[in-house]
Amino acid sequence: MRNKNGYLIIFGLLVVVLVILFATDIIGSPFRLQETQSTNINEVTNTVEKIKNEVKIGLTMNEMKELYGSNYIVVNDNGDLENGNDEHWKYRLLGDANYKPTSADHEIDEEGILSGKAGVELFIGWKDKKITLFTISYLGTDKHIHFYSNVHGNVEESIIK
Repeated sequence: MRNKNGYLIIFGLLVVVLVILFATDIIGSPFRLQETQSTNINEVTNTVEKIKNEVKIGLTMNEMKELYGSNYIVVNDNGDLENGNDEHWKYRLLGDANYKPTSADHEIDEEGILSGKAGVELFIGWKDKKITLFTISYLGTDKHIHFYSNVHGNVEESIIK
């Protein structure tokens, strides 16, 4: 009986040591990596849903700054966007802060989104300091780039790549 109790004690100590090693990330990092990737996808999904619920046609510039701050890019479209807007902004959310896209600001950063360096791109068109259109570009859970647009209240969603 003594050997059986000894084995149970050793087994119990081994379990305790393994739990401590996993809990402190000393071992088990591949499991943590999957959890982190899943969290990032969840962050993207949650951010997109938040934008869809908060950003509305007719919202003012000041209201938009209250919601998402002043960390946006004033987009120079070089005349490519013939939609009658006075100004365009782009917010880059959840991406790598040090990442610099190679595409023009008025284009979707497909390379950055597919690589995970760009999280969610929110593009806004302004007329008389009110939103007339906005688009959201992001990587979906299916690993394709999704594109949501709301132009004058007409909503469309598509997969572009």
